[in-house]
Amino acid sequence: MHIKGLIIDFILTFLSTAQDVAPIILLIAFFQVIVFKKTIPNLKKVAFGMALVIIGLTFFLIGLEKALFPLGEIMATQLSDPSFVNPKNKEVIEWTAYYWIYIFAALIG
Repeated sequence: MHIKGLIIDFILTFLSTAQDVAPIILLIAFFQVIVFKKTIPNLKKVAFGMALVIIGLTFFLIGLEKALFPLGEIMATQLSDPSFVNPKNKEVIEWTAYYWIYIFAALIG
């Protein structure tokens, strides 16, 4: 993928992440200002920290989408391939033949 595509992907993921994090930020601000009746100390530092959190989450999500999800999909395809699950070419494959998938899922979970 070229740079322009990465930048567009970053911007879209950043906006989506900001939209997802906004309710949490608003809830914290609501409790601080309305419920506790106190101003937010070091508002500039807190806002900068929130921006860094959103940027960090954006990079994390892009990393998941570009590296881990495709790798997991490839591994799942390989683990469920009939030639891997049933190397003796039996017609009926029992559910116990998929034990590698169960082990893989348990380790991820």
